[in-house]
Amino acid sequence: MPEEVLVQRADQEAAQGRHAAALELYARAWESRHDETADKLLDLVEEWGDVEASLEVLRGTAENGVSGAYEALAALLIEIEEPEEALEALTLAHDAGREVTLWTAAVYADELGERERAEEWYRKAIAAEEPGALNDFGVFLSDDQDRLVEAEEVLTLAVEHGDPMALGNLGRMHLEADRAEQALEWLGRGLDAGVRSVLVPMAEAEQQLGRFDQARAHLAAALDEEIEGAQLAWANFCAEHGTADEKSSAEGEFLTALQQDEYGAHFDYAIFLAEQGRMDEAVKEYEAAAAEGESNAWLNLALIYEDRKDRRTAEDCYRSGIEAGDLQALLAYAEFLRQWGRQKDIPDLYATADALGAAPAEAAQLRTLAGNG
Repeated sequence: MPEEVLVQRADQEAAQGRHAAALELYARAWESRHDETADKLLDLVEEWGDVEASLEVLRGTAENGVSGAYEALAALLIEIEEPEEALEALTLAHDAGREVTLWTAAVYADELGERERAEEWYRKAIAAEEPGALNDFGVFLSDDQDRLVEAEEVLTLAVEHGDPMALGNLGRMHLEADRAEQALEWLGRGLDAGVRSVLVPMAEAEQQLGRFDQARAHLAAALDEEIEGAQLAWANFCAEHGTADEKSSAEGEFLTALQQDEYGAHFDYAIFLAEQGRMDEAVKEYEAAAAEGESNAWLNLALIYEDRKDRRTAEDCYRSGIEAGDLQALLAYAEFLRQWGRQKDIPDLYATADALGAAPAEAAQLRTLAGNG
């Protein structure tokens, strides 16, 4: 049966509340239409509310010879935060001839944080000439500040192999390095190649260069196309560079970004509120941002509590920021300790600073604060 017919039948079964039947059909359609069925399958599991039964349906479908069902199974296992079991499913999919080497690399990198194993699998995917492997490996390398040159080389090679996504990722690398002109060159090429997601970083680069009309136009296009991150980017633009009318609408734009669950909206809205002097509201938003995983929120909370002369809460926030992996929180905490005559506690931070990737100048700063410079 053609996969498009399977999807249609699955939709019908789902509409009738026959979850198991719909799930099996979606798993069978996964063979060649996984981009279309992935969200439907996960939404169906959420609607059903019976994860164990869903897993059994997918396992049974896979064991009955539908190799794509192993990938559907892996997607669900990742969704419920069982990455080790997801790897087992991907291994079975690989053994059945499915092209999952690149996905396996991503699970090691993004779900398990095992970068050495991830690199092994990225290189296997490149050797197998999996589509997107060079681009994804370049992005993986760009997460390591010590390998940025290598990341740029790999992404450039991906461009030479005709991957338009690498154009946008090269642009983002230059943007993060505060090279807005170079970023725009790559992002513009990506846009010309049809990569619409570059509209948001293009607008950011244009703002850095003071080209506000161009940024406004690109953000308007991104909003029209409902590109991820566009709403929050527009809210920040209104607050920072907008006309009088746009500035007056900025808070409403932030609230819309929150309603849309855009990542980073709590943190950016907190900054907006703090700049308005609405500190109690800002604290709530920073707390929400920290719960969402934004490590920098702890440092801003600590500074607010310092201003309020609440040393105990400030110290708790500094420590939470350090536990979340924020090196800047650690350096600020060391300054906090010095100010309160607790230099003897600063050497306890040395090992953590090294683990968080402190540069030699930052390590020296810590020793100076401790009186050992």
